[in-house]
Amino acid sequence: MAQRGLRLPSHVTLYLQFGTTDVRDYCIRQGYMETFHAAGARILQPSCGACANCGPGSSERAGQVTVSSINRNFPGRSGPGQVWLASPPTVAASAMAGELLSFHDLQRRHG
Repeated sequence: MAQRGLRLPSHVTLYLQFGTTDVRDYCIRQGYMETFHAAGARILQPSCGACANCGPGSSERAGQVTVSSINRNFPGRSGPGQVWLASPPTVAASAMAGELLSFHDLQRRHG
């Protein structure tokens, strides 16, 4: 993403929250954090978050749309707005594109 000069559109906020400290530490060792930061992502430490409607990443108003890799959805689970469930690659691609988009389609657009 960032290696190709892609950055988040100004109307998009991308939060990345690790499920465990082991996953966070792995991402640090692999150098993924630099890519996430360069793309404009906001990194959250492992804890409960948007999937439980606590913390950044939850919608704040009914008109907001969230694309998330949480594992289940029901009205109000992640705030008052709409929530689309997607794979982590689709979430990242959608954030970078500013619209719901697969990672494969993002790759085709940006070669």
